Amino acid sequence: MPHPQHAPLAAMPADALAPRTADQLLHDVLAHTPSPPPRADGIAIGVFDSIGEHGSVFVNIAAFGLDRLAARSLCPLDATQIGQALALGFEAGDPRKPIVLGVMLASPAHPPAPLDVVVDGERVVLQAEHEIVLRCGDAAIVLSADGRIQLRGSYITSHASATQRILGGSVNIN
Repeated sequence: MPHPQHAPLAAMPADALAPRTADQLLHDVLAHTPSPPPRADGIAIGVFDSIGEHGSVFVNIAAFGLDRLAARSLCPLDATQIGQALALGFEAGDPRKPIVLGVMLASPAHPPAPLDVVVDGERVVLQAEHEIVLRCGDAAIVLSADGRIQLRGSYITSHASATQRILGGSVNIN
């Protein structure tokens, strides 16, 4: 027989319209709530719900029907990340003991250019498409993609223990 909520009103028995007890309502709610699996091996996706009084982290796992579970975390989380998706592992496979493995990153429409830094003890190479700026206080070295190099500072001193050359299509001094 179809569930009373899905049957046409005329086809429902008279007792189906009778008030339901609290136990019957609780049974109906629990019958429609997913129960967590006995084990949770692998990784699940959850949502960062909130931060507790003492910095504890709470997560929701919709796939398991679990809300506001206290979780341990491998990464720092703050209130600005509430609502973000999280990668979750589980202590001893227990779905009620989540461990936050990290925040799921949304893939941007235009991913940023990769930072290309090579350090091998002898040489450091920094590459950029448009400009590299090294700055310290009022001093700066600016390298531009069009070949310009700018040295900026209050005092610029150049020393050479051997020959110092200044070459250019034209050289202006003062």
